[in-house]
Amino acid sequence: MLNKKYISTKDAVRLTGLSTQEIYDLIHSGTLPARKAPKSGWRISPQDLAALGLIHEEESDNIVEESQTVGGVSYVADEEHYTLVFKRMTEVKHSLKIATANLKNFNVSIEYDDKSEMLRLCDFFLALVERGVQVQIVCMKPFGFYLYAKENCPQLLENPLFELRCNERNHMKIFIFDDECAYIGSANITAAAIGKRATGSRNHEAGMLVWGPNMIQAPLHHFERAWNDPDILKSTWKRFASKAKELDKELKKKYGK
Repeated sequence: MLNKKYISTKDAVRLTGLSTQEIYDLIHSGTLPARKAPKSGWRISPQDLAALGLIHEEESDNIVEESQTVGGVSYVADEEHYTLVFKRMTEVKHSLKIATANLKNFNVSIEYDDKSEMLRLCDFFLALVERGVQVQIVCMKPFGFYLYAKENCPQLLENPLFELRCNERNHMKIFIFDDECAYIGSANITAAAIGKRATGSRNHEAGMLVWGPNMIQAPLHHFERAWNDPDILKSTWKRFASKAKELDKELKKKYGK
């Protein structure tokens, strides 16, 4: 039998070949038993999947054992950047590492217990650090986000678990969840990339989710290179404030506001 009593919806998608929405439909209709873990997503018994004829127990044993020791890869397309990637951001327990070119302070939809709540991104990050999650972000253009947070969410910038660094050469997009799983792809931290938008108003994005000890090491090392780049502007807030003040003056001069 499986050495895991419950698996995530992501694992269920991988085992069955169904889409995430099809798994959710089975759960919400009561066809597939599932439980909602605190501050996390649905948890499913592989035996319940097998009982519905969606997988064979022997096959699931082999797949999960391989996933735990080697790792796996799952393709992520378009709106799955919200349903898979952003959702993982809401479920982290210990750490969230983000390397991005663009960082926008957009509205995000947080879903829990069949409810949803709209927050600004900086307020979402504040909620993470207040529950003990370390958030590290290295970004090419962080100043718009910083100016908004400085005005509207200063407690985030003062929290020692939140750190933002500027690396003007960083163009990669890597999100690392609890040092166990990583997204690598095209999406920046913007509403059109990972936000909850309708299909016709969001970007076409593509990427991969990778997990397992053999798969996570390369993105972890790459993130650390960008994070510790000796040329970056590190996040001492006085230096950030100085840079942001220069930008603010330029914008006022240009637009008269």
